[in-house]
Amino acid sequence: MESPVSIHRFNVPLLILAQACFLASSMTNIAFGGLAGGMLAADPAWATLPVSLTVVSTALVTGRLSGLMQRTSRQYGFRIGAFSGLAGALLAMLAIYLRDYWLLCLSSLLFGPFNASAQYYRFAASESVTPAEAPRAMSYVMLGGIAAAFVVPAATSWLNDALMPYSFLGAYLFIVIVTLLVQVPIGLMKPVEATVAGHESGDGEARPLGAIVRTSGFIAAFVNCATGYAMMSFVMTATPLAMESCGLLPGQSATVIQGHVVAMFLPSLFTGRLIERFGVTGILFAGHAFFVAAFLLALEGIEVYNFSLALIALGIGWNFCFIGGSSLLTHVHRPSEKGRVQGLNETMVFTVTAVASLGAGIALNTIGWAGMNMLTFGLLAVAFAATLYHALKRTKPSETDPSCCSS
Repeated sequence: MESPVSIHRFNVPLLILAQACFLASSMTNIAFGGLAGGMLAADPAWATLPVSLTVVSTALVTGRLSGLMQRTSRQYGFRIGAFSGLAGALLAMLAIYLRDYWLLCLSSLLFGPFNASAQYYRFAASESVTPAEAPRAMSYVMLGGIAAAFVVPAATSWLNDALMPYSFLGAYLFIVIVTLLVQVPIGLMKPVEATVAGHESGDGEARPLGAIVRTSGFIAAFVNCATGYAMMSFVMTATPLAMESCGLLPGQSATVIQGHVVAMFLPSLFTGRLIERFGVTGILFAGHAFFVAAFLLALEGIEVYNFSLALIALGIGWNFCFIGGSSLLTHVHRPSEKGRVQGLNETMVFTVTAVASLGAGIALNTIGWAGMNMLTFGLLAVAFAATLYHALKRTKPSETDPSCCSS
């Protein structure tokens, strides 16, 4: 008979593969959704609506998927999300073939459940190992982004060329392929419920959600996940447009974005170990420092190296804040509360991110690149204050805030 520990630890590399497939799909949709929308829309102003609909759909279904997985299983929710992504990709291919803009918009809505389900890969990894190993497991799952960053440009370019004259048809065929491939690691996963049950010692009756969200741990976890994602999305979305307005070439923008994506996920090799060594609050403060460096580098000049170094620092800052915040969130709730708490957190994070992403173009046109980077210091101050409050609260444990005992 297999050891329960070895059975569930095997889930982590499977979830890394699933994350790689998901991010390959997500990066492709972000890169080509606006281009396909611009090609099919009667008015260029509506070009980015398909991508925006994916973000809105993600925010709407994230909480419901968490509740569904709480009632059934992680794998069930992951499969539903992947099948929705597959349906969206097939519908998008049909929209390209028929040159139907509104059909493309409908297909974009179907990508939302796939995006939403994939947000729980990192939590499934933390539930598949011992509590002490959870930060490292969550960190490792994010490594899937490195493979996606290198595979997506080459694969989509080759498929797009192969399926001409139907522009961007190859990109959506690539999404079809990866949404089929993701079913393999999901199908091989061992059920995580046994491990979760093993973590439930001392688990009491589920508390009201309002009592949980008032704890310093939840506030710090949510604020760091949300502002980290929002600041990253806000600046990253505007970067290609800002570089173009500075007279830089599209190829240079692509290189800068690729370096940024690698910086988002490469630190995952050691982020979990850093959390074990310095604690969650330590890694969150380090993330804030990288965000400061990113904004200062962006304000220092408009050469390629300014954009490149700023986006690399931005990626590392996001990694530390997102993984640190996610790790802290697992200490906030009891196992019986995880569905509601994780669902609420992910819904709010994606709502904030959607607003930031949609506002990036408007901000760039009104206050400029420098103004955007100055504006982000306000969000960073909120994240720093929430983390500092939790760090101070942790030194005074109380019955109403069990998260204050987590480092």
